[in-house]
Amino acid sequence: MAVSALKKISLFHDVPSAAVTMILEGSTELSYQPGDSLMYQDASGQALFLLTEGVVRVSRQSLGGRVRMLGDLYAPAVLGETALLSSAYRSASVSALTEVRALAIYRDHLERVVNRYPKVLWNLARLLAERVTQLNDELIAAGISTEASMAQVLVQMYNVRLEAGMTDPQHLPINVSDLSQRLSSSRETTSRLLKKLSGQNLVQVHVPEGTIELLNAPSLEELLHQLASD
Repeated sequence: MAVSALKKISLFHDVPSAAVTMILEGSTELSYQPGDSLMYQDASGQALFLLTEGVVRVSRQSLGGRVRMLGDLYAPAVLGETALLSSAYRSASVSALTEVRALAIYRDHLERVVNRYPKVLWNLARLLAERVTQLNDELIAAGISTEASMAQVLVQMYNVRLEAGMTDPQHLPINVSDLSQRLSSSRETTSRLLKKLSGQNLVQVHVPEGTIELLNAPSLEELLHQLASD
């Protein structure tokens, strides 16, 4: 893995190349096939993962056994940082949607890196803050209405795919069932709201593939703001 490739990961923003080289020297390169698990909920978090190729899905199982899809991460990305920093158990499971390559950075090596290059720790803190902000946005939308929550999730998924440089960011890899679980809503309510958004030419549900296409992201985001202000 080249240092220049790793520098694209947010963890190494404004960090000397020597820090990236040090990370590489103590990392373990791993590869996964679609469907493979990178980490399991409630397992001990001994390593942080740097996703260098591919797409992974993050999900969480509730006490009742219901699995909720939390989102997708596209390379380059960081995952597993919360359990590593807090010495807690994994809060979610992560599985590969495509062929995936990643680097595992274990706690003792990461400590040596941040002691020498504190900027790495600042970048981790910024990443955590961004993810907390994203979670807050979802909670606020959920407090408004299920329709607002749906708009928030769909726009967020689109923006993540757009930022990752996907050629078709409007095609969201989520079906009605997964969206229902993400919204903690019934399938009937989710289908009704999708039909409403479809009637406004905002989304299109592709039944055979089971995916959702975002037809007009700016208008959907505008709808979200309208719902928030009502």
